[in-house]
Order: sequence, then structure tokens, then C-alpha cells
Amino acid sequence: MSHKVEVNLMGKAFSIRTDDQPEAVEAAANLVQEHVDELRELGSTVGSDRLITLAAMNLAGELLRKGETQVQNLDAILFALDEVVAQAEGIAKVPLR
Repeated sequence: MSHKVEVNLMGKAFSIRTDDQPEAVEAAANLVQEHVDELRELGSTVGSDRLITLAAMNLAGELLRKGETQVQNLDAILFALDEVVAQAEGIAKVPLR
């Protein structure tokens, strides 16, 4: 079901139609605004288009790094499971006395 959500970014109101929950869209807008504010605090005197682009690039970079970390964690888990399976197979081949 589609919702109409009103958000504010950089002092401008935007109306967004989405299937996502309104709270999630508002949280996303707040996160983008936080990144814009951080960039402004660093003394960025660039235009609003560039500011929003930098915020989006920073957020995308964070998302990609988190994805890479999750893949690395999954690889480590799979490696450990492979070792456990190999040990179990080795134990299963030992003759009973």
C-alpha cells in the first residue's frame, strides 16, 4: 500500500510516495539531514546540490563497507563450519574398538 510522506531536507519540503513505512522514510530523511549538517559543520561552503550529493555518497560508502564486513563475517563462519564438518568426517572414519 502506497503512503504519501512529507519530509524536510535542507529547509525544503518534499512529498514522497512510497510503499515503505512513513517512519522509515522520515528516519532516512533525518539521517541524510544529519550528514548534511555534519558536512556544514566541517566548514563546507558548497552549494546545496553538492552538499546533498556528498551526504548521499558518504551514506552509500558506509552501506557498502557494512555489506563487505557482513560478507567477510559470513566467509569466516562458513570456513569454521567447513572445519567442523571435516573434523566430524574424520571422527566418523575412525574404527570403533
